Amino acid sequence: MNEELKVISDFYDFTLWLVQRVEKFPRHHRYSLGTEIEKRLQTILALLLRAKYRVDKASFLDEANIELEILRFQLRMAKDLNIISVKSQGFAVKSLFNVGSQIGGWLKQEKVSR
Repeated sequence: MNEELKVISDFYDFTLWLVQRVEKFPRHHRYSLGTEIEKRLQTILALLLRAKYRVDKASFLDEANIELEILRFQLRMAKDLNIISVKSQGFAVKSLFNVGSQIGGWLKQEKVSR
């Protein structure tokens, strides 16, 4: 089996972690904010996978960066609504920063190679 790119593996692990937190959201937030967060996670993962296999990687990576930024704000909202703990939000921010840095490095590499 092919070894997965680190950014995809890291984001997949983060997705699993966050989905477990979303499952514990109160009902009225689980079906609104929680659903949006889960959709965004799937969108970002799909963009990273598309970037892995396409020649025009930069457009997918740019879009993934935008989606990451929106996700950061959704997690901030969850914290401000007391749906997730400050500790969980802190872990999420660090994880997203790590993934964002990896995407930025990948983007830089793509722009240099063109």
